[in-house]
Parts: sequence; structure tokens; C-alpha cells
Amino acid sequence: MPHNIIIVDDHEVILNGIINMLEHDSFNFQTANTLSKLDLKLNKSTDIILLDVNIGKVNSINSIPDLRARFPQLKIILFTSYNSPALRREAAAAGAHAFLTKGANKEKLLETITEVLAKPVDNQLYQCGQLKKKSVTPDFFMTEGILSDRQLEILKLVAHGNTSQQIAELLFVSKHTVQWHRKNILAKLKLKSVAEMIQYAYEKGLV
Repeated sequence: MPHNIIIVDDHEVILNGIINMLEHDSFNFQTANTLSKLDLKLNKSTDIILLDVNIGKVNSINSIPDLRARFPQLKIILFTSYNSPALRREAAAAGAHAFLTKGANKEKLLETITEVLAKPVDNQLYQCGQLKKKSVTPDFFMTEGILSDRQLEILKLVAHGNTSQQIAELLFVSKHTVQWHRKNILAKLKLKSVAEMIQYAYEKGLV
């Protein structure tokens, strides 16, 4: 019986390209260009979602925990143009089973799909091997009460080693906006440097 795969991307050329590249009797493909359309096609027979990070400028990583809660058998491969360590960590923490960049060739894509299908559903995969979830419980006392959601997001990205320019590209904002948020984060948390921001994030279990 063929494996059921849904490809989720808001670019038609990507959707068609993957299907043409992987057309095989072992796979039954469906496509969706929004998360709402994905919901309409998901069912208990879906094996894998090949999920782009940004769907209509929405961060699809945030939807992963809910998808896995509703469909326990589901495995998710994050498929993105961004090759960011911070993004990989975020995907793994959310419950993705693999992370693959859109520069991957046919062999790499097939290898990743095959590997994910072969692993237990509770396994999480990184691009170069297994990665287990952290057991740290975040301390939100100093974060939710002080920082905005955007500032908390930027703090995590800074802690993962991203520059202001890289964060701006990931969040689709200007570098100036990121720098403004970073300045406010330092002020709100009474920190003096990027090193202290990173230390704070790790101490609070945010990364």
C-alpha cells in the first residue's frame, strides 16, 4: 500500500516539482497551499507532511504540536529555504521528525522520507541524526510577564547564535526593527550584553 504524503507549500512550482521528482508507486501525494487546506485533507491515513516553514507568512512550526496531538501517527518533515541552526532547534522542539532544506536533491529527499517512515513516530530526527527533546521546563516568570511574544521569539533566536540580519530574514521584518527589540529586551531584563542575553535564555530553559 502506498504511503500518503501531503506537501504543504504556497508556491505551486514547489508543489509540482516535488511530485514530479518523487513520482513513484510507493507514494500517494496530495498538496495544500494553506494550513486551512491542509486541515481539510488530513486524516488518520496520512503518513507524512512535507511542510514549508512560511505558509502565507505564517510560521507553520507553531502548528506542529497541534497536528501531532490530533494525528498521533503523523510524521512531519520541515522543508525550508532557511538553513538556520535556530530554526532546526525550534522545529525539533515543536515535534518535527526531520529538517530538510529546499536545496536537497532527489536522493536526499527520498532518503529522508524513507528514514522518517522507518522510525517510530515518537522519534525526532535532525538533519544529521537523532535529537531528543529537552526536558528543561521554561521559567516564564521573567519572560511572559515582561517580554512581548515577539521579544521572546527574538531572545530565543539570539541565544541560538543568529545575527540581527538573520533574525530579520526569518521573521520578515527589518534589521532596524530587530535591533530595536534587542535594545528593549536588554533594558527590560536589566542585561548589559548579548552574552548576558544568551546566558539568561539558557538559565531560564528557553533554548
